[in-house]
Amino acid sequence: MNMDKKTEEDIIKCSRCALCADVCPVFKVKRTEGTLLRGKFLQLLGLIRGELKYTNRLKASIDYCLGCEKCKTQCPSGIDACEIFQKIKYQNLTILEKILYGKFSLKIKIFALKCFYRVKHPVKSMVLGKKKYVIKTDKKLTHFNGCLSKCINPDFQLPFEFSCGDFECCGIPYKNKGNLDVYRDIEAFNAENIENTDGLIVFNCATCLSGVKSYKFKDPKTKDRLVFYTDLYKEILQTHKITSKTSDIVTFHHPCHLKSAGIALSDIEDVLKNIENVKYKRLENPEECCGFGGDFFLSHPRTADNLSLKKIDDVVKTGAKIVLTACPTCLWSLKYALKKRNIKNIKAYDLAEYLYSLNFAHKK
Repeated sequence: MNMDKKTEEDIIKCSRCALCADVCPVFKVKRTEGTLLRGKFLQLLGLIRGELKYTNRLKASIDYCLGCEKCKTQCPSGIDACEIFQKIKYQNLTILEKILYGKFSLKIKIFALKCFYRVKHPVKSMVLGKKKYVIKTDKKLTHFNGCLSKCINPDFQLPFEFSCGDFECCGIPYKNKGNLDVYRDIEAFNAENIENTDGLIVFNCATCLSGVKSYKFKDPKTKDRLVFYTDLYKEILQTHKITSKTSDIVTFHHPCHLKSAGIALSDIEDVLKNIENVKYKRLENPEECCGFGGDFFLSHPRTADNLSLKKIDDVVKTGAKIVLTACPTCLWSLKYALKKRNIKNIKAYDLAEYLYSLNFAHKK
């Protein structure tokens, strides 16, 4: 199999230490050597050196990954396993798979997911009607609206005035499936539009922010203008007090890609802890994956189910009545687990929706 030398060298760099076992959500459920990177890398070395063939079984082993990138942050050798898997998939992509993982197919999948989600989890917005922009800012804000965000969180709002940018999907769905030709076209399109857009580019999806931050921009400083909306709320708290109408006990599930995008749990907690009439309770394992990464819950429902239910059990232990998150598939996972556990006294909301529903007033 023809593969660039760097990929083979990266695989060889794996010391088989198994430190990734401490953070890999799939391994925590399956407990098999084949779900660990060292097991997968040994297979890939055989593939690259012509000792193994790219069979359905080998493909399934590579695909058994949530793409959470936790192993990347844990690896002492700094190996990017997701990038390696993407290259292997790209090298072995069939014509049929190029169609199935193409733009038209993704639109169909998104539409189907949207219909399924609305049936299973009817949209009940916390915000009645549309608020006016209650806070003035001199900053120019442009919203990057992701595919699943449009599907699950269609009414994203900020207490600032902002515009919607002319951007495509962040490209992560194509990249993770190995359709790198489509991904590179999208990356080039979005990168150019972002560089030609003044001001800050605001994200409300953890995966989109993480994905766009990995783009190869002509001007590296462009990445400094990519912000998550909670950064804006931290600024609001300097001049305004934010108050909940009701006395809320809330907790927060920290999405995997929010961490990989550089947004720490403490950044979110700095906002939640400073909202009046709100008591924040930290989850026992706030950064543990919920199991619904991308379409993983469709291809590996049992593993996803296990992780999702474990997450909601941790939520119950906090005593919180509201669980928040900042990723559309994470929100789906939380709602799914609440319904499966038949828990009706806890509600799951997108953090952006919850924050926008609160009251804002100038500090005296």
